[in-house]
This record gives sequence, C-alpha cells and structure tokens, in this order.
Amino acid sequence: MGIGRQDWIEAGYQELARGGERGLAITALAARLRVTKGSFYWHFKDRGELTRALLDRWAYERTDEMLGLALGSTADPRERLRRIQALGREVAPIDRAMRLWAQHDPAAEDAVRHADRTLLKQITACLDDLGFAPDDARLRALMMLRTWVGGYLVPAPFDEPGPSAERTLDILLSRTEP
Repeated sequence: MGIGRQDWIEAGYQELARGGERGLAITALAARLRVTKGSFYWHFKDRGELTRALLDRWAYERTDEMLGLALGSTADPRERLRRIQALGREVAPIDRAMRLWAQHDPAAEDAVRHADRTLLKQITACLDDLGFAPDDARLRALMMLRTWVGGYLVPAPFDEPGPSAERTLDILLSRTEP
C-alpha cells in the first residue's frame, strides 16, 4: 500500500508538533515517511498546498472529529468538560505549534480562530447545561480555553506541579459571586 495524501498531512502534523511550522520541510517529511520527495509532488503542487491542507484539516475536520471522539455520547456536561480538558492536553504539542504559527501567518490565524470558535461553542453549551447564565457561560468558556491553553504555554513556576485538572475545573465552575 502506497503513501497517500492523508499520510503526508499526518506526517506534517507530527513535524509541526515537533519543530513548528518551519519544520514542515518536504525532505524531512519524506524521511519520516521513508519515501522520496517525488511522492510528495504526486500529492501536492508545492509546500504551500500542503500547509493549506494542514490548516484546513485542523480548522474543520480535525477539530470536529477530535471533539466528537472525545465527547462521545455522554450527556453529563461536567464529564464533557473533563473530556475537552483532557483532549486539550492530548493535542497540546500541535495546538501550541498552530498558535505560534498563527502569530505570523493570517491563514494559520484563521484556522486557529475557527477551531477556537468551535471549541468555545462546545464549552459554552456545557456551561449552559450546568445552569450558568448565557453571559457567564460565554465568559467562563473563554476563561477555560485561555486557562487550558495557558497551561501548556506557561510552565508551572519553580518546578512545582500545577493544580490537578479536576481542581482547575472545580475553580472554573465555582459559583461564588464577586
């Protein structure tokens, strides 16, 4: 069985997670897949076409696909939040690379914004189901996303372990009034 377009895209994600957007060299991808560069050009016109495919897949297919797998059929909104939080830890290397890429590339920024909107809708729906007022649900969803993303962008100080995922969720779901 030969190497297909999706194999190149998945290899691209692995290289992106490992070395960032600059690591998306055709030679490195070919070495990872153990094929010649000619195989790449069978599936893509150039590196730009590959990067567009990576961004499109991340923004549309992969975000929905991964959320669908993570959430499954559970109706419990707190469990759905736990699963979204766990998914964030699982995809942290690629998500970090995508966010760094988005800082200097408008197409990457669009892909990250689309993925974030999708994720924020899911988180907000969970908070709605937990009985938060709509404005509070939207604000808390944004705080959760920023907290979870910040968790892998900002390491714990002084090599101390950060709070557990469950404790973080407890704090973010706290109903104390300011």
